[in-house]
Amino acid sequence: MLSYRHAFHAGNFADVLKHLVLANTLHYAMRKAAPLFYLDTHAGAGLYKLGSDAAHKTGEASAGIKKLNFPALLAKAGPEGKAALQTYFDVINPLLQQGQYPGSPLIATNMLRRNDHLHLCELHSTDYRLLLDLCEHDKRIHYEQEDGYSRIAALIPPVQKRAIILIDPSYELKEDYARSVKAVAAIYERMPTAQVLLWYPVVLRANIDWMISSLMKTGMRDLWQVELGIEADNEGFGMTASGLFLLNPPYTLATQLRESLPLIVEQLAPTGGNWCVKNLVPE
Repeated sequence: MLSYRHAFHAGNFADVLKHLVLANTLHYAMRKAAPLFYLDTHAGAGLYKLGSDAAHKTGEASAGIKKLNFPALLAKAGPEGKAALQTYFDVINPLLQQGQYPGSPLIATNMLRRNDHLHLCELHSTDYRLLLDLCEHDKRIHYEQEDGYSRIAALIPPVQKRAIILIDPSYELKEDYARSVKAVAAIYERMPTAQVLLWYPVVLRANIDWMISSLMKTGMRDLWQVELGIEADNEGFGMTASGLFLLNPPYTLATQLRESLPLIVEQLAPTGGNWCVKNLVPE
């Protein structure tokens, strides 16, 4: 059994970017009335206490979500960036006020509608039980204590005809880099219109360069890279940045991130921080 537990990292700078993007991708998708299918391949426990022993052990939330001053961000952001930050803030703030931070399953659960469907996969036995306790009353959700990679072929394309898939492994295993690329390629082959969010950590930049090269060789279109860093690459001494590869993102998202990420960097890492929004392959 893998040992990774997101409770040690919940609310860190990587979560800020990941959930800013996720919340705004879901928000845009709901402009259409047609039902939506949401797949979370590595769901985690769903909700985390920022005052827990695990959170205090790393202190990552204090350098991430707890460090953000949302009123200041909203006051300085352009109109698109302000809208994106407000969407993210609205979904996390009720829980922040209680000393908690939502994982991606709870963000999706709280945002999606009665006719949407969620499918959550989590392999770790303890986190799976916590996830069940949190959301098992919700009839929109199907759960599996399963490796999410292995479920893509059976679940995509869904009957709903519209899909958002978050692939968010721990990269505790080195093969996760290749498995993640393979998963995105499989989704694109089975459902070219699916919206995919593939999260990655920057520990060794060479791994990310390999992922970019491999994704671009698949022939998929409308592929983007977004990234938020708190210091320059340092070749293997911890995560200095994280990002997402995005397939078919909302057309509004690039402007939203270009207006909001510089302001987030100003607050989280004013001296060594960095960000990017790149279109790797056009539509």
